Amino acid sequence: MTLETIIYLVPVSGVLALGFALWKSMWISKQPEGNDRMREIASYIREGAMAFLSREYKVLAGFVVLVGILLVVGNYSNPSGHPFIALSFIVGAICSALAGYFGMRVAREVSLTIS
Repeated sequence: MTLETIIYLVPVSGVLALGFALWKSMWISKQPEGNDRMREIASYIREGAMAFLSREYKVLAGFVVLVGILLVVGNYSNPSGHPFIALSFIVGAICSALAGYFGMRVAREVSLTIS
């Protein structure tokens, strides 16, 4: 497999994964929610999950900014370094945070469905 093939394979794989995640999310949201007690418990799960995510992302944001600055400074005078290294780190962190957020939203839907 050539590098050119891999360069095209990566975004295609990402789009396929997003399509699968969307399909599963839609399937989950169509499932029955359960009785009143189950919905009450699910609401507590949702509330706790979103509070956790909010706190985690506040800490993560500071860490990402700090490491991004360190990567810019560390690669500034490095002849083999590039500013895109820091940008790639930041974009990766944002994508990771979005994956966590959407995963938590789907988990919330699952808690509604199962409960």
